[in-house]
Amino acid sequence: MRKFKSFGLAIMTALFIAGCSSSENKIEQSSVQQLYKTAQDYLQDGSYSQAIRYLETLHNRFPASNYGEQAQLNLIYAYYKAQDYTKALVAADRFIKLFPNSRHLDYVIYMAGLTNFVSGENLFQNLFKVDRATRETVSMKAAFANFQTLVQHFPNSPYAQDAVARMAYIKAGLARHELEIAKFYAKRNAHVAVANRVVSMLHQYPDTQATLEALPLMKTAYEKMNLTKLAKQADVLIQANKDKQFGEVEKPEEPNLALPQ
Repeated sequence: MRKFKSFGLAIMTALFIAGCSSSENKIEQSSVQQLYKTAQDYLQDGSYSQAIRYLETLHNRFPASNYGEQAQLNLIYAYYKAQDYTKALVAADRFIKLFPNSRHLDYVIYMAGLTNFVSGENLFQNLFKVDRATRETVSMKAAFANFQTLVQHFPNSPYAQDAVARMAYIKAGLARHELEIAKFYAKRNAHVAVANRVVSMLHQYPDTQATLEALPLMKTAYEKMNLTKLAKQADVLIQANKDKQFGEVEKPEEPNLALPQ
């Protein structure tokens, strides 16, 4: 009986392998038009992993086809929707190198920013309400740079307004991150580090609530170092801004993405 079970399992495994092989052969033998149309159908159905298979094959087999530019745009979109953020960024970078004069550059830069933005988010931080400003900021800084490039070079882009909103959200978060670091140094009496951190905040994030909250830390640090003149200057800043308040910056909602044509 055990032999029959093993034999049956072997047959099922062989059929599965044969099915996969048949599917791969079908993709490899498809024309560029068939690959593109099938990928489009999968995209419309939300089957992003399947769409990626056909789009990658199209890119590899027909890199110079008339579908090349649109296929690359679709790949960026499909990778993003499939939450394969590393490949989405690679595809965006490749698109900019292949099509530097494309009329869809604003979309690609926006998608790079959106991908970095989402990469900076953390499921567990959302679940446990942990302030992500205390976490790693590399992806968020990259997202800010992407959105800033978009706004500067394509101010009339349909994606510019959302980019501006995300920049404000990122800036507020990065400022809170710097404030947490300044507090960390203050607890350890690292007065030079505290002062330098707050000075940097004044240059980078002057219009944020976190920077206002950091000013007393800078004043105290100067006092501890007997830098009376600098401490007085810090106090002048504190008094000048004592009634100022910056409202909480809401996180922008997930955009309703559509593929550019």
